[in-house]
Amino acid sequence: MRTRAPRWLAATVGALVLGLAGPGVVSVRAQGGYALVEGWPQYPSDMQFEMGTGIAVGADGVIYTVARDVDHWASHPLAMSRYKGRGSIARWNRDGRFLGMFAEAQEFIGPHSMYIDGRGFVWVVDREGHQVVKLTPEGDKVIAVGEYGVWGDDPGHFNGPTGVVFLPDGRFVVSDGYWNSRLVWFAADGSYLKEVGGLGTEPGQMASPHAIALAPDGTLIVANFCALNAHPYVTSPGQIVEARRTPLTGCVQRYDVWSQEGEYLGPFGDAIADPGLALSVAVYGDRIYFGHTGSRPGRQHITVVDGETKQVVDRLENASVYVHQMAVDAQGDIYIASVYPEHGGEPRGIAGPSFLRWSRTAR
Repeated sequence: MRTRAPRWLAATVGALVLGLAGPGVVSVRAQGGYALVEGWPQYPSDMQFEMGTGIAVGADGVIYTVARDVDHWASHPLAMSRYKGRGSIARWNRDGRFLGMFAEAQEFIGPHSMYIDGRGFVWVVDREGHQVVKLTPEGDKVIAVGEYGVWGDDPGHFNGPTGVVFLPDGRFVVSDGYWNSRLVWFAADGSYLKEVGGLGTEPGQMASPHAIALAPDGTLIVANFCALNAHPYVTSPGQIVEARRTPLTGCVQRYDVWSQEGEYLGPFGDAIADPGLALSVAVYGDRIYFGHTGSRPGRQHITVVDGETKQVVDRLENASVYVHQMAVDAQGDIYIASVYPEHGGEPRGIAGPSFLRWSRTAR
């Protein structure tokens, strides 16, 4: 397939010298050997959605994308009818050929992210549905934690969950982060175990945990996103507590590190000390992928860090409007789900950059 860099993207291809701020950090030479694949994916002409939000790659190389077909609008009087959100999952091969829809019987209100675990189960985090749903490879529901469409801050409810990560012993951890500020542990069967966090800027507190991943060393990396009152139009009266209606004084966008048992270990190191907007994180093999804005204005970047040395090994500049979620295939290509394309002057739906593939052109 031909590749190009459209008017709103300027990929850094070739050698890039990064001057990284922070004590003890030296400049790192990284290779931005990626090219944007034109026309990926190849949408059916009748496909309709508003924006992409999540993306995952299966062990067989199939790419799964989840989109908000209809953006939720809870504050509208007709929210539970015309303005209730709706989401769907599609499947694609590496070349972008459409392989059909997935789990069409499931009703997602506002999907935020998706994952495929080591056993092939597909997980969807439904932000406006306030649930995390585990599906079989055939699309049948296995478990769901949280009460569908009902928000809260207790063992049985979420308030805008954002991500999920799977621990080696079968437990999983949910970042309950849009209008709560906590990480919640569950047993493999979905039973509640414990939670940590809380709104604040002290060690172990957080603002909005927007993404979560399991690092190569076994620790958890959490994107601490400082927006507390984000997207109020999708919420109901009383859903956003008063403490979240004003900026959190002293909040710093950062990536935090936690143990698998919920002990706060501090911020992730100097390699990503200035994330700007800390939005996403993903781990594939021994590499950690951070999606963030950085100190310079513009679109989001991807910084790739070696999981052992914690040093930058690659960087993709201006990867998309927002790197909301990333996935990486066996060849090293990066797939991106990007929300709100209009913030970059692009259209929603199939005409815009909701899903992207950056091909690894240099090894």
